Amino acid sequence: KTISEAAVIAAYHSRARNSGQVAVDYSEIKNIKKPNSAQPGMVNYFTYFSAYATADENLINKLASKQITV
Repeated sequence: KTISEAAVIAAYHSRARNSGQVAVDYSEIKNIKKPNSAQPGMVNYFTYFSAYATADENLINKLASKQITV
């Protein structure tokens, strides 16, 4: 459920927001490397999975209004 919700958030904040299904790649942190002298935000990732999500503004608002307790 967490990965699905995170994929919806990523799809909503992407350039492909108005597309139907948006492919969102995710991986463990050990599989992500930042090349030397790379621009901010640019990384290489090796072993990954893809989740397909639709940018759903109603779900984004619902998740934003949840109170997080630790």
